Amino acid sequence: MVDPYPSRDVPLVNPRVRALFALLDLRSGGAFSREYDTILRTQWDTPERVRALQFHRLTALLRHAERSVPYYQKRFAEHGVRAADVKDFADFARIPTVTRRDIVENADRVLSPVRRSKVTRKATGGSTGERMVFYRDAESMARNFAHVLRNHTWTGLTLGESHVLLWGAHFDLRAQQQVANRVINFCLRQRYLDAFHMNRQSMTQYYHRLRERRPRLVSSYVTAATTLSDYITDAGLDHLGIPAVATTAEVLFPERRDRIRAALAQEVYDRVGCREIGNTAHECNAHDGLHVNAEHTVMEVVDEQGHAAAPGTEGEVLYTSLGNYVFPLIRYRVGDYAVAAGETGQCRCGRGLPKIRGLRGRVSDMLTTPDGTKVHGEYFSHLFYNTPSVLEFRVVQETAHDIVVWLRLRDTLTRLPPVELDPLRRAFTDLFGSNVVLEVRVVDEIPKTASGKHRFTESRVGATEQ
Repeated sequence: MVDPYPSRDVPLVNPRVRALFALLDLRSGGAFSREYDTILRTQWDTPERVRALQFHRLTALLRHAERSVPYYQKRFAEHGVRAADVKDFADFARIPTVTRRDIVENADRVLSPVRRSKVTRKATGGSTGERMVFYRDAESMARNFAHVLRNHTWTGLTLGESHVLLWGAHFDLRAQQQVANRVINFCLRQRYLDAFHMNRQSMTQYYHRLRERRPRLVSSYVTAATTLSDYITDAGLDHLGIPAVATTAEVLFPERRDRIRAALAQEVYDRVGCREIGNTAHECNAHDGLHVNAEHTVMEVVDEQGHAAAPGTEGEVLYTSLGNYVFPLIRYRVGDYAVAAGETGQCRCGRGLPKIRGLRGRVSDMLTTPDGTKVHGEYFSHLFYNTPSVLEFRVVQETAHDIVVWLRLRDTLTRLPPVELDPLRRAFTDLFGSNVVLEVRVVDEIPKTASGKHRFTESRVGATEQ
């Protein structure tokens, strides 16, 4: 079948960017420009045309998986699935889901033998407690990077303008020393700041570097951006006025967006990604939900019965990567949950890409009350937002009745004042019952995951394998 959106040339003014695109095409056999040129156009198509392209790419992936990937050959046969029978998205929804544990245990059989010759080994950060190895080839990496760059432009960035990344994953920072990434950073004028080591000294340096460099965009973990913003506010420093900050890796609660805008950014954009899938959704300047990168990903939000979640309700996210034929992930569960948007039509920004209302965290981020009610992190974000002394928190439910609360307080405090602590204890008692044992630990720094993320909440009660 002929792709309904053939590539075309897109003029680039910046010679560095033009040179980078040529290098990316050389490495990927032209895959980068084919994808980038296509998605610059298709984002403005009607929702119906976008969905048609998405389904065209999906059926091509299913045919490949059935024909060439041992794991899916066996799984499809066991469940009576044939790629030729998938005529619409309702048919696709009958394909069984896969978990991270399924992929970990069958990685050699998920890896396509047709494309094994030139693959790159990758790994997830392990923030869920289980690190997963996966693979990409040059074409899939180029296609993913095209979506990364398109998402950057949604913030108002023109490729080649200054871009600073406040980042923390050690393997990401180490990778920037490789020649290929140094070329990318030079051409795109990207600079990295280490989000793993943020204290008064380093944040003072970051503040002055940002003032001197005046980036058009800062990409950051949510917690890193809010920590820097809080420091700027508490130190009485001038607002940096960065045109755009794009946050990822953690849930961007409204109060955290407000804190970033108070000291760091003129506009804040939310972004959702999954290391083994790539960039999956990004906010546009309408700030009315996040557009799914539908040419690259199918992102389903389903209820407990596995049916499409009703608009405005929360459900589990199932990811399907449309660009990675080397290591296909089809209806893949990592425990993310999001708010479904339903059919929204054309966005005010003019794009026809589908939306989600927002990511709400992971299943393991939800705490459980004695009656089985699930409470997600946004409740605690609101709770601590009204506690002025608290800069950062983490709530860990060790057992049904044992909860540990980690707190990072404002610089002059070593303990939470009773006027703030007593209402917090009452709130936890009201929610979890009078038998709850609440331990409050005040620390200088709350430990992050191996990938540099900050988990606001974590439940170790009845943990399920992801």
